[in-house]
Amino acid sequence: MTSQTRTEPPSTNHPLVGDDRPESSRRKGTLARRGRSIGWALLSPAMILLLAMTVGPAIFLIYSSLHNIQLFGGESRFVGLRNFQELLTDAGFHHSLLVTLAFVAIAVAIELVIGVALAMALAPKTRANGVAATLLLLPFAVTPVVSAMVFKQLIDPNYGWVNYYLSKVGLLPQNFDWLANPSTAWIALVALDVWQWTPFVALIILAGRQTLPQECYEAASVDGSGPWQTFRYITLPMLTPFLAIAVVLRSIQAFKTFDSFQVLTGGGPGDSTEIINLGIYRTALQSFQIGAASAVGLVFLLILSALVPLLLRVVGRNAEPEKG
Repeated sequence: MTSQTRTEPPSTNHPLVGDDRPESSRRKGTLARRGRSIGWALLSPAMILLLAMTVGPAIFLIYSSLHNIQLFGGESRFVGLRNFQELLTDAGFHHSLLVTLAFVAIAVAIELVIGVALAMALAPKTRANGVAATLLLLPFAVTPVVSAMVFKQLIDPNYGWVNYYLSKVGLLPQNFDWLANPSTAWIALVALDVWQWTPFVALIILAGRQTLPQECYEAASVDGSGPWQTFRYITLPMLTPFLAIAVVLRSIQAFKTFDSFQVLTGGGPGDSTEIINLGIYRTALQSFQIGAASAVGLVFLLILSALVPLLLRVVGRNAEPEKG
């Protein structure tokens, strides 16, 4: 009777068995995995801090919007959706929302038009245009509070330079108060915003203009196209993605405006310039109604979250090349 001998398969646990890769490849793979682990270990503190600074306030915003929070003594009470119910029936909230939307639409539209004009003027690569582009950054570099305070001094009815020179040429009466009338207060607020943020829009469009292929302009010149036809049918369509970026970024920033309104008008005269951010400030830090202010902030955040993708979809559809 012959005995059968079983042959065990070689173990694949041994580092030299079951792995046909050369030693150098295995070593590179091990080093790559170790490098990724070290990278995640180095990034994790910053990522945890970033999550804590973004997710934490968002959670507290939702929590406080559902409660009646007492800052100075007393116990916070859960009120459910009562803050939101009162908000949706508040005529003041509806008014401030319309004022905010109107300001964003008017300011961004003017900044886009002037920004395109400035970008086209600075497009030729000359030394003078380089200096002008650098100077263009100055308003953008000034903080909004400082800009608003300086601008308020310039249009002061008693000693403002703007009023002085405009009254000298007969365009304004003596001691004209820009901020006492709703219409002129709007003009002042929009003018300040346009002065400060148009350079931001212009630089985005200028960067896009300098990336456009010159062959298109050479072909247009050969075909006898004038400056307006070249701009309308060549430059503007190719700049659409950059225009979209400028509009979206500038709109987001405009919705966050607070400093200039607080310094110049404080929401007045009356409530003609009362934007949502001013309402949140007053409700939270003057009336100490943290729950109601959180509800306003959360609803405003949801409105922005719906408007920005809609705006991206509209401008993205316009940016798609025509299929023919």
